[in-house]
Amino acid sequence: TCGCTSSLEASGVLSDGPGDYANNDDCWFIISGRSPTRSPTVTFTAFSTYSTDKVYVEESADASFSAGVTRLATLSGDILLSVRTYTAGVGRYLRLRFTSNSGGGFIGFDASWSVSMACAACDAGTYKGALGREACAPCPAGSY
Repeated sequence: TCGCTSSLEASGVLSDGPGDYANNDDCWFIISGRSPTRSPTVTFTAFSTYSTDKVYVEESADASFSAGVTRLATLSGDILLSVRTYTAGVGRYLRLRFTSNSGGGFIGFDASWSVSMACAACDAGTYKGALGREACAPCPAGSY
């Protein structure tokens, strides 16, 4: 019963749903890098679960997460002493999977997510514009 809808936006919020989360939840949230130059990030802003209920943060090059999955974190309990941020590699997918057992619900989690342009270094005397041009261009004369 986790609250999530599909979105084509570059950022948003997600959570386990309103109020305490339900027993036996198994919810997935997948954030796409959407292109070879984008990197998905999730930041937890509130987090409190029972120690047996888990949030797994994973990344993969495969949107189905059937192969090449790397676990970035396994989170449970009352762990949010500071903001926690996880970022997948450029062009990869980021998945949050929330599971709860039958022992009762608790407060849960809230998070914000975004998909940002990855920065790539240019050679001296060249630049990339803020709009994400794919190639480095020469700097205008006298501007560096």
